[in-house]
Amino acid sequence: MKISIIGHTGFIGKYLKREFDKKYLIKVFSLRNEKIDNISIKTLDEIFSSDYIINCAASLDPKSKNDLYLNENFPADLVRYNKNYKKKIIHLSTINILINDRLDIYTKSKKNCENFLRDNNNVFILRLPLVVNKINNIYEKIGNIAKIYKYLKFINLPIYPFIYPGHIYEPIEILYLKKKIDDIILNKVHDKVINLTGNKKISLWDLAHEIAKQEKYF
Repeated sequence: MKISIIGHTGFIGKYLKREFDKKYLIKVFSLRNEKIDNISIKTLDEIFSSDYIINCAASLDPKSKNDLYLNENFPADLVRYNKNYKKKIIHLSTINILINDRLDIYTKSKKNCENFLRDNNNVFILRLPLVVNKINNIYEKIGNIAKIYKYLKFINLPIYPFIYPGHIYEPIEILYLKKKIDDIILNKVHDKVINLTGNKKISLWDLAHEIAKQEKYF
């Protein structure tokens, strides 16, 4: 089985590349600042020579046109090119699009992207909550969790007025995400849109407190 991972330099992409290397033939691609129209035919052939394409590429804080293109139009362009290949695409989206009061640019861009992708039978959409990795029950300082560590260290306080401080999250561990993607690849999952949630509800406020205690800020 051949897998192409687009966006392999991020937290999720790096993890999937490392784990899937153990059982699949993995090819990786980083396309952050270029449009797919500018990619060579050779590169496109390499991407679509795989049986599955996993799109991890995204900008969590989109500010430029390139950032918005990466979130909104690139996945759509990828699907358009796939008409010639008919390969399976696994696109990582966000569970935030189900929350009515989330009006930030990131969520809007992912929602606009999904409006196009949901009509394609060759695309699986995984809507992710906060993705974490724990080692010995300690949150690893990576991904979005790293921002909480950064804020706590910067202000040296256990409490910080985050955006949506009371919003309830159901974080998932990245091992669970990897297993779900593996199930899709092995044809154990047939739903085209999958909402992923963890088994523990926690507010961003409480999560920050948990990390503050972990780091002995109080």
